[in-house]
Amino acid sequence: PDIIIPMSDRPYSVPKTGVVNYQYFRADMNNDKDLWVQGMEIIPGAREVVHHVLVFVRDKGSRKRDLGGARSFLAGYVPGTRAEMMPEGYAKRIPANSELIFQVHYTPNGTAQTDLSKVGFILADPEQITHEVKTTSAVSLNFQIPPGASDHRVTASLPEKLPECELLAMSPHMHVRGKSFRYSLVHLDRKREVLLDIPSYDFNWQTEYRLATPMKLPAGTRMFCEATFDNSDANLNNPDPKAWVRWGDQTY
Repeated sequence: PDIIIPMSDRPYSVPKTGVVNYQYFRADMNNDKDLWVQGMEIIPGAREVVHHVLVFVRDKGSRKRDLGGARSFLAGYVPGTRAEMMPEGYAKRIPANSELIFQVHYTPNGTAQTDLSKVGFILADPEQITHEVKTTSAVSLNFQIPPGASDHRVTASLPEKLPECELLAMSPHMHVRGKSFRYSLVHLDRKREVLLDIPSYDFNWQTEYRLATPMKLPAGTRMFCEATFDNSDANLNNPDPKAWVRWGDQTY
């Protein structure tokens, strides 16, 4: 990469046991002009205990606390993630005088460790950029999975209609009760087109599904997502089949 930004100037100590709330770290980009990022990769410092890393961009010195949550971020890491490369002429923009906020989720595994995760960027020539790439998400916060339910369906869609754009990739995310996931495009005539169908979701390998060729989407279409969860005792990853399950940051 052209630039490597560590999350902090010193490692974070992860305890051997207990629950660790999300940790946030600030890193100055030291950029006095816009940067266009064509490739990016987050490397966890302690892979065994880093559940995920999200990197957000905000104005330097900002006190803005709403970073966009799961809705919008610059770069992300989950198990199975590889370096993210954009097609030629496509890039994400980091505005001048920005800082990065690293949101890191740790899951202690019985051994105390230290972590210093970092992000690397491959920069693009601004004169060669034809498309600005953005990340958005369909998120459901209000679902409740009954105890023992083996095929509980939850849906979500983008809150806004899409402008004329191109689809580059999709990245489903659930926790240990995740069973399957499907992306569909809802056209203006309300007909649905399945874009990605994952019949067996694997929490330990949360791959990003990249289209071989960017898919043109007409203005006014919507993205619709369907997930199913297995909260039964047949799910060997289920920590408690007798529990009602709601939205939560921690995997359990």
